[in-house]
Parts: sequence; structure tokens; C-alpha cells
Amino acid sequence: MDATSYYGDLGIFLYFAPIVSSFTAAFALLINRQRTYPQGWLAAVFITIGAGMTCSFVFDRYLTANHTEIFRSINFITSAAVAVSVLFYYVSLMRPRLLTRKFILSFCGGWLLFALITALPDVLSPRFHPLPGIYRLTDFSSPAVVSRLLINACLIAFEVWLGVFIIRMYRKHCKLIREIYSFTEGINLSWVSITMALFILLGLLDILWMINSTAGYKMLFNVVSFGVIWVLFWYGFRQGEIPLPRTDGDCLAVPGNGAASPGDEKAMELKADLLRYFQTKKPFLNPELSLKDVALAVGVSHYVLSRFINKEFQVNFYTLVSGYRIEYVLHLIELNKNTLNGDTLFAASGFKSRTVFFQQFKEKTGLTPQEYIEKQQKAEEQKKRKKRMQKQQEW
Repeated sequence: MDATSYYGDLGIFLYFAPIVSSFTAAFALLINRQRTYPQGWLAAVFITIGAGMTCSFVFDRYLTANHTEIFRSINFITSAAVAVSVLFYYVSLMRPRLLTRKFILSFCGGWLLFALITALPDVLSPRFHPLPGIYRLTDFSSPAVVSRLLINACLIAFEVWLGVFIIRMYRKHCKLIREIYSFTEGINLSWVSITMALFILLGLLDILWMINSTAGYKMLFNVVSFGVIWVLFWYGFRQGEIPLPRTDGDCLAVPGNGAASPGDEKAMELKADLLRYFQTKKPFLNPELSLKDVALAVGVSHYVLSRFINKEFQVNFYTLVSGYRIEYVLHLIELNKNTLNGDTLFAASGFKSRTVFFQQFKEKTGLTPQEYIEKQQKAEEQKKRKKRMQKQQEW
């Protein structure tokens, strides 16, 4: 297949298929009124991919006579844009608090600077136009070859850093899930690793596109991209977010709009049974407590209970249990100010990990367990002094 024959009916279809798929997937995510925060960023990823493929198609089809050119500026720029959008998606998924305006502007500004550095030589000098073929890669006497190789090296370095950063973030989050929750049934993060593998595959194919613009490779790239886009959409649409630790310090608060309606007797009964079970049986003190155990105790399936807790308390089951554990520990301190220490409290709390217990306690109170105990002891001593002084004044 020569370069020009690729733009027959089949070639055009294969070029358009992933482009249309990207924008369709983004549209489906954006019109979903119940979309999560990460799903919004995934839509941005699809839009960026679609826009990048559109720019590449327009340039390759209409703005150049040589369809086998390599190291095109437009490909560098769009690849970097997709990489940045993928970064934002995974940060929104696993570390949303890091995704501040400053963080976003920093990477967008870096991408804009990279785009200017990449595009300006093409605009200012014809000597820096894309290379006509892979055979020119060894011509190191050419400024165009050297500059393109440096730009490509920078892009590869950024994508490698991006991959390492996301993988480390994912592993850290998996470790957090194992430590902060007493059980992990129902938490399946394998879909995140699958999407990561798919993005890595797209990145590798994109890097090869830089040096291989043959018709056969274009066909392979577009076919694989079409499949990858829909698999990413499948996982992203069905599982838009993953469990995150709450740091607002009020795990047991129930917002007014989350309360069950008065007419929903079953929901009210389930809530009453659940609260009664937690308050009387204290199942949260069992480090091996599972959602299925609690569901069995209140007489519903664990799927029903999970959805009910998410809707009624606006938290997931894991956060609810952690909140009860911390409240129980605070109650113990109130009753036994002079006889407890951090290790004793951890042993009685129901947490599996000592580190997680101290972390959750400090997020709730702003203090370590020992600091909190000492603070309570000082407050108690001050009360006793005031009482003694009042008695002395009365005498």
C-alpha cells in the first residue's frame, strides 16, 4: 500500500473512526448528570485525543505533499497535550486535592512553552521542516535533525516521568486502601491498572508514529486506537471513581438532603437498625469486619447496604466504620484520662494498622493520641483548681 492509496475510502474511514469515537465518548460522559469529577477529566482526555487526531489528519491529508514525513511539530504538540490531560485525569482519580488551579496552570503553561519552542522553528525557517523520512535520522550535521531529536527526547522523557509518577501514585493508593480499611472486598482497582496499561500502549504507538508514517502503520495505529478508546470509555463510564480517605474530620455527619424521606419506611427502618447495631453491638471494634457481616446482621444484601450508606450518610462503608472507631476511642479517653496511652487506644480501636490509626486520629482532632490525652488531663486539672478556689472563696 503506497502513501496516497491510504486516503481511499478505507483509509479515510480508519482515520475518522477513532476521531469520531473520541468525541462520542467525551459527549457521553459530559451529558451524564451523575458523572463524577474524574469522569469530567476523562472526557477532557477524549476531547484532547480527538482534537490531536483531527489536527494530525488535516495536516497529513491537506497541508503536506509528503505523507511519510516524520517528527512533525503538530504530532509533538498534540502528544504532549494528551499526556498532560492523562496526568490530570489520574490525579483527579487518586489525588484530587493536588489538582489545584496552580497545578493545572503550571502544566498547561509548560505545554504551551513546549508548543512554542516546537512550532516556532518551522514558522521562522524552512530548514526546520519535518524530516522527509527515517533515513535522515543519522544526518547529525543538520540542525533540523538535531532539534527534532532533542524535542522527541524531551517528549519521551516527560512521558516516562508521567508513567512512573502515575504508577507510583497508583501503588501508594493501593497500599493506602489496604491499610486504611479493615477489609478490601468490593474494592477492585484492577480497572485502573487496565486503563493505565492502555494509555501506555497508546503512548508507545504514538512514539513510533513519530518515526514511522507509513500507510501500514497508520492503519495499525488507528485500528488499535479505536479499540483502546472504547475500552477506556467502558471502564471510565462504569467506574468513575475509587475510594478516597476523607480528611474533613466529620465522618459521621449526615447532611440534611441525604436523609431518607418520611414516607420511605423501609429506608428509615434500615437506618434505625444500622445505627442500633453499631451503637449496641459495636461491630467496628472487629478488625476483620466486612460489609457482608453488617449486611447479614441487619438483614439486607451487601449491595443494598453499600448503596444505602453512600446515599444516606454521603460516605462509603469504610469511612463510616473508621469514624465510629475514632468516636469510640475519644469516648474511652473521656472515661479514662489518666490510664490510657496511644498503644492501648490502638489495641482497642479496631484498626489493623497503627499508622492509619494515628493518621485518622490526628485528622479528627488535630493532635496525636498522647497529645490529646495530655490536653484533656490539663483541662481536667484546671477544672479541679477552679472548684478548689471557689470552695476556698466560699469559706
